[in-house]
Amino acid sequence: MRFCLIVCATLFSLTTSAAEPPEEPVRVNSLGAALDGYSPVSYFTEGKPELGDPAFSAIHNGISYWFTNAEQQAVFEADPESYVPAHGGWCTLMMGGSGRRTPGHPESWSIVDGRLMLFWSGDTEETKGMGMQNWLSKTKGTESGARSVVAAADKNWARFLQGDRQSRIFLYKESDKQAVTETQLAGARIQLIE
Repeated sequence: MRFCLIVCATLFSLTTSAAEPPEEPVRVNSLGAALDGYSPVSYFTEGKPELGDPAFSAIHNGISYWFTNAEQQAVFEADPESYVPAHGGWCTLMMGGSGRRTPGHPESWSIVDGRLMLFWSGDTEETKGMGMQNWLSKTKGTESGARSVVAAADKNWARFLQGDRQSRIFLYKESDKQAVTETQLAGARIQLIE
């Protein structure tokens, strides 16, 4: 009987731990806000990134999103999945290429088939536009190229959500450290290029 309980408990723990999502899959900054506090709605309604205000915030799947006003907050709350960034707010290019995670920058973005994609971007004049330049290079500026990169990112992201822990976080600039939580920072590989 005791042996049976040990076996059953072991099997139960193995089956439940395999189904659990990875720790903190969505990228939030050190303040706990997705998109570094930018409003996800602005990309779609204003066609540009706009910094949100924590006074207008909503929680979706345990993550805080900020908005520029109460109207944006209501729009988001009515259909949050239409506005949250793809791939947890990590760089779509990195996720689609190596399957690794690096912080997506809220000012380096594109909308593909109604979904918000973010890309890594540097802080210096030399590196600020790198994410968008890489996106245009990889996609050849075409819809089919964009869909191909997004499909690869979606595949890697699905594997990550199913428990593939190979998706390590890479940080390439000092300010990337503020773009992740302390838990994410602890396991990150830091490879500064600026």
